[in-house]
Amino acid sequence: EELLIDPYELVGKHSSENMAQAVFETLDLFGLKGQVLAIMINNASNYDTMCEELQKLCEQEDISFNAQRAQL
Repeated sequence: EELLIDPYELVGKHSSENMAQAVFETLDLFGLKGQVLAIMINNASNYDTMCEELQKLCEQEDISFNAQRAQL
């Protein structure tokens, strides 16, 4: 099953840390932590580092997520 999720509007800078936090909180809201296979966003300059930040957030909660494999 596929699901397109749009995180809430970011307040402040669109840094990789803020984007990762928004994605992580949105996944939590929908009960999808640990179930994401890939992430696609349209800001290529922050994409790699956002995925790396998301991986760090996942690791803090013992959730398996590989930033390199998640890149589309």
